Amino acid sequence: MPAAEAKPIPPPEEQRSCSRGPSGSSFVPGLVHELRNFIFGLSGSLEAMQARLGKLEEAAKYQTVMRASLDRLGAFVDELNDYGAPRAMVLAGGNLEPVLREAVEQHRPRAVEAGVELRLVFDGPLPALRMDEEGLGMAFSRLVRLALGQQARGGRVTVRAGAGIQEGRPVISGWVDSPGLELRGVDLSRLFEPFYYRASGFGRLALPVARRVLEHHGGSLTAVPGPGGGVRLAFTLPA
Repeated sequence: MPAAEAKPIPPPEEQRSCSRGPSGSSFVPGLVHELRNFIFGLSGSLEAMQARLGKLEEAAKYQTVMRASLDRLGAFVDELNDYGAPRAMVLAGGNLEPVLREAVEQHRPRAVEAGVELRLVFDGPLPALRMDEEGLGMAFSRLVRLALGQQARGGRVTVRAGAGIQEGRPVISGWVDSPGLELRGVDLSRLFEPFYYRASGFGRLALPVARRVLEHHGGSLTAVPGPGGGVRLAFTLPA
């Protein structure tokens, strides 16, 4: 009986082109879990050091920097999880007004500490809409936090929303304004790409995650020049 004909082995470049790695939706949760374990361990060690050396002025200076870095890392890991392994969103009837209020009030202490005025303005009552409350709350919270993080002391961040008509259909439209979000050297066509907007601090993935959530609701999130030379993050949601 003749021997079976051997199959040709593809050249190395073809082998490399076949991905053997896990998809993002399966890889990211594991990565996030490991990173959170590291954060937990480092945070516990820092708390122990603060308990023992907290009264030493020289040590306190470094502890403050370490705590701020851990907080930033934790916020980034949360963003990474939302971007790489988004949860399924379920739409139900609801009202956007309490969602926006909670997103703003969540960051009120941060705004007071930073010396930034944080305003929420409604242009009349908002119509009902089909929404995933948790998803929209997360998206707007991230946008508010990003705007606050770029605003200098004495500045103002404004969140505004109202009812309107777009292409003959009722919508909720509004924006998040922050003069600290600058457009200099920024390509607006790439603003919502992951890691493109290199804002200081939090927010490497806030914009693409928020846009994806709003688009899931049939809405939109765009960036246009705002008053004072900053960026206006304008959104719409179908009512």
